[in-house]
Amino acid sequence: MIRAIVADDEAPSREVMTNYLRDYCTDVEVVATASSVKTAYRAIQKYNPDVVFLDIEMPDGKGFDLLQMFEKITFSVIFVTAYSEYAINAFRVNAVDYLLKPVKIDELITAVDRIRKSNIHEIEQKNVASLIRSLGESMSFQPTVVVSSIKGFEVLKINEIIMCKADGYCTNFFIEGNKKVVSSKNLKQYEDLLTKNNIVRVHHSYLINLIHVKSFTRQGEILLSEDNKAFLGDSFRSSFMKLFSRK
Repeated sequence: MIRAIVADDEAPSREVMTNYLRDYCTDVEVVATASSVKTAYRAIQKYNPDVVFLDIEMPDGKGFDLLQMFEKITFSVIFVTAYSEYAINAFRVNAVDYLLKPVKIDELITAVDRIRKSNIHEIEQKNVASLIRSLGESMSFQPTVVVSSIKGFEVLKINEIIMCKADGYCTNFFIEGNKKVVSSKNLKQYEDLLTKNNIVRVHHSYLINLIHVKSFTRQGEILLSEDNKAFLGDSFRSSFMKLFSRK
């Protein structure tokens, strides 16, 4: 049997998830439910589950806060969230399982099946830690970058940067809200600063923010938020595709 804990601050959501698991995933036993970070932490310590179905927003903190309370994560995590596509891209990039509310039965069955077929606890620790860095911290603190321009400088929130495009010796920053900021510095000067924050080079002329990736075409185009697009260079293809392969 797969031992599960359902952690969600909404009683109807806990009930629906518990019923779905009972009816459609018969080898999953819900050993406890929790309505807060504090009660979820106690339940995990007591029952040592195989998987935790974890809501992100709790009355006393976020699901990320719960995970950071453990020195080592010894259970699989399936996030259950009503978050926007902006956040969902971060789940995809970091290869962490998630279910969108309202939960669909077929997607739940698929997520549980992945747990049955693979021992993912070892990679779970790494992937969840990566997600916490790229998404969890950004919810309470927005990292920024100072962009030099002809007029002076602008402070940009990194998570709002969709992509950067080289333009001769300058760099064009494409920002949420269909905004563009032109920097007087070249793209290379920003690469080291930005690649620590989910932004990667995909072409000699492009840096893109992974959380804004929408799709990829066979013509080598990376389609991004707000109708922006970048081109994928041949030398970057392998590393880029690995980022989007499910574990």
